[in-house]
Amino acid sequence: MDTKELVREVVFGVVEGEGASWAERGFFVVDLACRENSAGEIDEITVTMDCDGMDGEGRMRGVGIDDCAALSREISERLEAEYGEEWDAQLTVMSAGLGQPLRLGRQYQKLMRRALERDVLPRVDVLFRDGRKLTGVVLCGIGYDTSDGGTDTPSAIEVAYTVKELLPGKKRKTDVERRERIVLADTKGVSEYIDFK
Repeated sequence: MDTKELVREVVFGVVEGEGASWAERGFFVVDLACRENSAGEIDEITVTMDCDGMDGEGRMRGVGIDDCAALSREISERLEAEYGEEWDAQLTVMSAGLGQPLRLGRQYQKLMRRALERDVLPRVDVLFRDGRKLTGVVLCGIGYDTSDGGTDTPSAIEVAYTVKELLPGKKRKTDVERRERIVLADTKGVSEYIDFK
């Protein structure tokens, strides 16, 4: 087994493995990146986490700094046990923050559940590869990408949004609702819409 595969196996085992306490509380890995040095050895690992579990008061919890620190210690200990004492790669465990692109179906589901809890619509910003940007409401996920061996990556979403258009017989532009099937491969990213009002 190569080193990247070992790292992947350890990280996913700690966080999402069978019987893992992190998985029981709703934690999951959003992204795992390994950087190699000039000798081809892994010298930096970045793990991005999210959580769709509930806290003791029934609210959706997030990933806190204490969670990141505890996960970092547990993953480091497991890597040292598996790889040996010469293991010295820098490990960073962080939360999937606001404004970062949504990658997994669980993140879209979390967005929708959180919106329902607040009695609002699940809004997203979509940035296309051609520079076009739209803000709209996620209606559903369509299909899942299985190219990476997983089944939790939506391949497309349906979004409803409003645009101003000049309609026949009108002198001023009018708000018109549109629906669009957005293939995620055609986007630079889809992120949760943040309203600072």
